[in-house]
Amino acid sequence: MSEHENVKAAQAWIDAWNSGDLSKADLYEADNFQAENPGTGPLNSAQSRAYIQSFLTAFPGSKIEVVHTIVQGDYVVTNWKTSGTNNGPLQTPSGGSIPPTGKTATTMGSSTVLVKNGKVVHAWNYFDMATLLGQLGLLPPM
Repeated sequence: MSEHENVKAAQAWIDAWNSGDLSKADLYEADNFQAENPGTGPLNSAQSRAYIQSFLTAFPGSKIEVVHTIVQGDYVVTNWKTSGTNNGPLQTPSGGSIPPTGKTATTMGSSTVLVKNGKVVHAWNYFDMATLLGQLGLLPPM
């Protein structure tokens, strides 16, 4: 696949998140898909969707806005930001739940994905959880 096609696959995968229907990601994830996120080890597709769904529930209507895209071969890096109001509970990776705060937060992050044959095989997602929790009033100001 060309680098251009890899970028299209990575963007389609993010668009699936933004649709609010995470089952759409099936079209863009390899059968052996894995994701790594803050607070988790490697997750399969179902576990990754549960992790993402926790943020969609906590911040209804929020969208990921891609700010920059960098591609090298089969690797696509997207720098992104997302904003939303915390109107739902936020599930933690340990199984706990943070009640809604009603506060608005903006988070910057980065996703590096490995694309093979038009499908995302592995995703490494990073974002500043401490700043997010601080904006929600759950950590002291830094």
